[in-house]
Amino acid sequence: MPDPKINSLKHDREPRLLDSWENEGGSLCSSADRSNPARVDSGLLSVAAKKWLDVLPSGILITCQDGQIIYANPACREMYGMTEAEMYGGTHWLDVIHPQDRKVIEAISPDDRNPSEASVFEARMVNRKNQLLWTRHKITSLTPEQPGHVRIHTIDDISAIKAGEKKVAAAIERLSSECDRARITLDCIGDAVISTDVEGRISYMNVVAEQLTGWSREKAQGLPFSKVFNVIDTTTREPVENPAQRAMNEAGTVQLASNASLLRADGSELEIEDSAAPILNASDQPAGAVVIFRDRRFSQATTNRMSYLAKHDMLTGLSNRVTLMERCEQALKLARRHDGQLALLFIDLDNFKTLNDSMGHKAGDRLLRVVARKLRACVRETDTVSRYGGDEFVILLNEIGDPEDAAKVAGKVLALVRRAFIFDQNIDLDLSIGISLYPRHGVDADTLLCKADAAMYHAKNDSRTHYSFFQPEMLHSNSAGFSKRIRNVIKRTDGHDLHGR
Repeated sequence: MPDPKINSLKHDREPRLLDSWENEGGSLCSSADRSNPARVDSGLLSVAAKKWLDVLPSGILITCQDGQIIYANPACREMYGMTEAEMYGGTHWLDVIHPQDRKVIEAISPDDRNPSEASVFEARMVNRKNQLLWTRHKITSLTPEQPGHVRIHTIDDISAIKAGEKKVAAAIERLSSECDRARITLDCIGDAVISTDVEGRISYMNVVAEQLTGWSREKAQGLPFSKVFNVIDTTTREPVENPAQRAMNEAGTVQLASNASLLRADGSELEIEDSAAPILNASDQPAGAVVIFRDRRFSQATTNRMSYLAKHDMLTGLSNRVTLMERCEQALKLARRHDGQLALLFIDLDNFKTLNDSMGHKAGDRLLRVVARKLRACVRETDTVSRYGGDEFVILLNEIGDPEDAAKVAGKVLALVRRAFIFDQNIDLDLSIGISLYPRHGVDADTLLCKADAAMYHAKNDSRTHYSFFQPEMLHSNSAGFSKRIRNVIKRTDGHDLHGR
């Protein structure tokens, strides 16, 4: 049965607890008569002991057997967010413990069979000011002679520690996530990537590096770089200097020799090209190197493909605008040098939009490819056929002997292209062709192109031939349907004589 003397202490503003306490070697010790346990519980807290407890940075609680608080120092009252009167007014020490943590620690108490054993745990507190604190508790029996009678709690605010741990955990998670994204990215690129540590041992290989070297990243991990990346000079058959070590020694990016071959794990050879760069630490000292390399055959094929796409229309394979203008400039230089002539034919598929809308875009793309093939068949190999826009094409005729040569090509185009056969359907196309001549209509590519376009708009109204040579009045004819685009191009001719004079 609880000691009535202890229960009577819960409501005292000046708690009665111990008769005499003193600090021995940094510990709070009782100098009471231990032969009389009742006296230990009923004595007053000495003035010296109270002053000592009041200045401690840790929270100190003393609770009776049922958990009621009978003493709290100022640091503890600050944690609880309570006044001294509130603390001693029947408050249980668990009242401010977070509900989720309270269930876990309610059973925690010093072992009555071994009262010297302390209970230590961490818990969240939600105090009367609605502040959330992380705290570390240590509870031990204050009176070993009377187990479970009076307990002392030491409470430390570890919120800052927990916040730091949370930041570290978040940083580790972000770093892990970033590393995962980096690995996925490196596995998706087309180049092989190998990284090493400062001692030149392999620390990472992406999927392409595995494929090109023939080594799995698991087997390569920790091996010397030169064992996996065994490169020789194709001509001399001598080993090539380790690019990773070179990059670290020179503290900069280095390139592999152009005639290098990689000896793969299965003994086969692969011509490669590569570059290596050092990995620097926070002090700008080499911490390793990263080597990026590729199969030279694929590299050349990719370069050729990119070069082709830069000069050709992707859908039809015809020359694009850039290539057309380049070839036109070249043809004009030759014509000036040899006093020759050339012609530009601007071709428009008048009813293409209607056909594209009615048949669908897939059929429209097929139709454009058919037209491109037919246009190529109408000209010489030295001439250029270009897809200028959506349904617009331009033909550059080099070195014509007479303007009539351009008219013959226009007639051939009309005859051959007007009818197309796609998806088991015969398609009738309406074409309009405008023709401009060098030097009669202009001496530069922009002027000739503008005038061929103007002539094409005029040809739309000529139901007899469907093609027209440029005439000066076409630039000012409202009936020609002269477009805003043509007017803008004319303004960009930098003063060239659009009338060819």
